[in-house]
Amino acid sequence: MRSWITGMSGFIGSHLTRALLEAGDEVHGIYNEAWEMYRLEGVEGHTIEKCDIRDREKVKTLIEQFKPDRIYHLAAQSFPTVSYKEPTLTMDTNSNGTINVFETVRELDLDCRIFVACSSAEYGLVTPDDVPTPETHPLKPLHPYGVSKVAQDLLAYQYFKNYGMDTVRGRIFNTTGPMKTNDVASDFTKQVASIEKGLQDPVMRVGNLSGERDITDVRDMVRAFQFSMEKGVKGQVYNLCSSKAICIQDLLDEILVQAEVEIKVEKDPALMRPTDEPIIMGDNTRFRTDTGWAPEVPIKDTVKDMLDFWRGHL
Repeated sequence: MRSWITGMSGFIGSHLTRALLEAGDEVHGIYNEAWEMYRLEGVEGHTIEKCDIRDREKVKTLIEQFKPDRIYHLAAQSFPTVSYKEPTLTMDTNSNGTINVFETVRELDLDCRIFVACSSAEYGLVTPDDVPTPETHPLKPLHPYGVSKVAQDLLAYQYFKNYGMDTVRGRIFNTTGPMKTNDVASDFTKQVASIEKGLQDPVMRVGNLSGERDITDVRDMVRAFQFSMEKGVKGQVYNLCSSKAICIQDLLDEILVQAEVEIKVEKDPALMRPTDEPIIMGDNTRFRTDTGWAPEVPIKDTVKDMLDFWRGHL
């Protein structure tokens, strides 16, 4: 199988690269941010080329050369906070970048399946009465990033309906694991590793711990991508999540249990958000029914691997 990954050097993309190589695929892909390349250190058997997903001609050239059987479209400006400051960049990268992939496949008349990495941010603010949130829930995103993902999601549907393109959409909920940055689990585990190495005082600074989040290990999420390709219904959209919510306090407790030193926890007002969703949890019934996928990695193993990653990379 010839697999092409956009955003190959990203957090999920790098894990996906390893999984596809292990499965025996011929794996090619693109990256845009040089600083992310450390995630692929020591990985052999793939090829990767620098390409901005907004560069229509280069995207077409690379796809035409490789002629993939499957495209995993992960490339994105993926930070909601950045999207407030750079809404044009966010929309151009996420929406127009997706068009570049679809138009290339259409123009070349390629027979390939395209998995599109969408986001739970498309749902926006949901109430506790709305969880677990199904795919039929209204899409009311709260920031430009969420809006760009709605556009990406519906573009995949439109190309499926109008041109018969073989697309599958995955609305990804919270995903974490080794090499993750900029989420609560990576922040907590990085602080613990820093304290263990004497790089900061033995005090963890935290924000709101009462929220509940649907968190999936990246290895399980990558399996979900592969199941989407193998068994997902053409044109369908799926919530990719565990359908279980863990309290942030419980996550912190598990991390502290695995810490090698005594650590004090202090709440930092600067880390408190003006508004914070009490619970985010998706309904994965449709995906489990269609593909048979289920998460397998327990949170304690995720925590251990994240701590070990930071211990080796600080």
